[in-house]
Amino acid sequence: MSKKMHQFVLAASLFLSMVCLGSAQASDKASASGSATASAPTARLEPFVVNLASFDRYLQTIVTLQMGAAESADKVKVLMPVIRHAVIMTLSAKDYTELQTVEGKKILIDELRKKINVALSTKENDGVQDIFFENFVIQ
Repeated sequence: MSKKMHQFVLAASLFLSMVCLGSAQASDKASASGSATASAPTARLEPFVVNLASFDRYLQTIVTLQMGAAESADKVKVLMPVIRHAVIMTLSAKDYTELQTVEGKKILIDELRKKINVALSTKENDGVQDIFFENFVIQ
């Protein structure tokens, strides 16, 4: 191999090493910043379709629970009928005007979180920490 070719190969491998190192560091930073949310156990509930309080509208939603402890996520599976009942009763008591705004959805999340934690009989730090709506359609 010629001297110029050797220098080119050396420069190219140095460049690729720097690119790989930079992307690995960026990946580490991204995973460190999102590690609390990404590592938190979740429990996805089956979809809900409920009549709202006015009976002329219904809500279709998919709910995922972010749990404080893996044991609580396992407990959700065991107590699924009780949890689904609590969610259905809460949702069906709402009027569609309450759920149209972001503030109304935040109030609903807090209400569901409290009711599900009561059903789970868990400590506050171990139970439902947050609730995510994957789908939320009012018709």
